[in-house]
Amino acid sequence: MNRNGLLLCLISSLALAACHASEGPATSTTKSAPEKTAVEPAKPANREADDAARFLAGMPGREGSAYKALESQKAWIDHARQMDEAWAGFEKRRKAGMTKFQQAELVGAPVDGSPIWYPFSGGDALTMLVFFPGHTTYSMAALEPPGRIPTAAQFEKLDLGKELPQIASTLSSLLGKSFFVTREMDRQLRGQVTDGVAEPMLILLARLGYQINGYQYVQLDENGKLVPRGVDTQRAAFGRNRGLSLDIERAGEKPATLVYISLNLDDAHMKDNPAFKTYVAGLGKSCTLLKSTSYMMHSDGFKLIRQMVLDDSALIIQDDSGVPWKYFTPEHWQVQLYGDYVSPFGADFQFRTQKDLRAAYEAQRKDVKPMAFRMGYGAGKIESNLQVARRK
Repeated sequence: MNRNGLLLCLISSLALAACHASEGPATSTTKSAPEKTAVEPAKPANREADDAARFLAGMPGREGSAYKALESQKAWIDHARQMDEAWAGFEKRRKAGMTKFQQAELVGAPVDGSPIWYPFSGGDALTMLVFFPGHTTYSMAALEPPGRIPTAAQFEKLDLGKELPQIASTLSSLLGKSFFVTREMDRQLRGQVTDGVAEPMLILLARLGYQINGYQYVQLDENGKLVPRGVDTQRAAFGRNRGLSLDIERAGEKPATLVYISLNLDDAHMKDNPAFKTYVAGLGKSCTLLKSTSYMMHSDGFKLIRQMVLDDSALIIQDDSGVPWKYFTPEHWQVQLYGDYVSPFGADFQFRTQKDLRAAYEAQRKDVKPMAFRMGYGAGKIESNLQVARRK
């Protein structure tokens, strides 16, 4: 065969091989490529939430954002400057210390790869994501309604000079004091400023560097499974087990799902809500965050959620407002103490003083680790405290 004939034969063979390759695997035993950690977030399947998040956070929109025209208004420019200042203050006063704590204390087993659960969270995605970056499943639960994802068309009809400062105010306590003030949430997140936790959470996600690839309004069915739901445009989705699911991603991390569910966690409501218990158990053994809970689980009216936390957690990180110290029995839990504890801050919670927790801090003084940041009630006024309990 001459040279031209050989060339034609080779080309035909390559074309035939390409044709077979395009048909897919020949048998079911063909192995798929291993999952890779994302370097840069993928293009959002639905960009509405991401565009809204950046606009509300005072961050320039990505190319093609529906909010681009609004960014030229003086009100948004002022808002962006104020948000920059508020975030810079948080990063300087608290975030650096929280990140160092996470890197030193919240790594290895059982943290790596675990689902993250945050009951009594309000809209505080901030603490959860700083303490537990890089996970793929985040679940939050609190009384406040989930709210709705806003649109650029809605803001075009509003006075941004009045609207944006009010939205920014929903985060002032969290960024400054480390927690949402209950009476402020009652006033701000139930229709007076926003219709739920969605808008504050969007701001926090954008400022933390997350891209929001999509969202869905969800609820739990009777079997504890998340299913899609419609949006009640009149009442902003008040009701048990209604929620919001966000697909989030940050450079260098795998895509994750963050779910917020609205419900009352007291015993009177929990005893008739087996779907939520099934949902939490279905997460698997979680790392659970408890902070500034108004000492709910110290009350006999919250025994069921307290037991769920103890049953379904591989690790619990909390301040003294979480699970009372007496429930961390030595045969089941190994607990590391941080900071210092004397009694709750202020007169309202003095009756929740735990003498046994104070005694533990005294007895373990040489092993108690310092905290390089303040959080919880009285942050900046009294010494903060944390306990990290690992299941044995």
